[in-house]
Amino acid sequence: MGLLGDILSGDPIKSLMILPGSIFHGPMDGVDHGKFYIIAGVSGDKFCVCSVVINSKINQFILKRPKLLALQVEILKDDYPFLDHNSYINCANPFTGPSEKLNNTEFTFKDVLKPDHLEVVIGNIKASGALTEDEMDLFF
Repeated sequence: MGLLGDILSGDPIKSLMILPGSIFHGPMDGVDHGKFYIIAGVSGDKFCVCSVVINSKINQFILKRPKLLALQVEILKDDYPFLDHNSYINCANPFTGPSEKLNNTEFTFKDVLKPDHLEVVIGNIKASGALTEDEMDLFF
């Protein structure tokens, strides 16, 4: 699988991986291990992406807040062989940014989210209230 920096470097075949549902693994600031990222939305020019992360379990803060808990999407190891165990997509905290920031970091393409899971992820991101109206128009 390719590094995200290679994908974004101008190769038109590899850039096709920068689509909603693409799953990458890479570093996260403040976390001592790699995280799985799902690209949930991409601007028309592929300059900006909206992503969410996969967590191995739901933290206590979210478990105690029904509105945040409702925004988690369980995915099964059986559906995604790169996972070590069943996990959760956290749609409560989407983040956005220019895709160029990913150029010099080591992100590895892993898989593509199943269409029914992607539909739920996008719906949950929209329901989260975390994105502005302009961001919603840009990515979805």
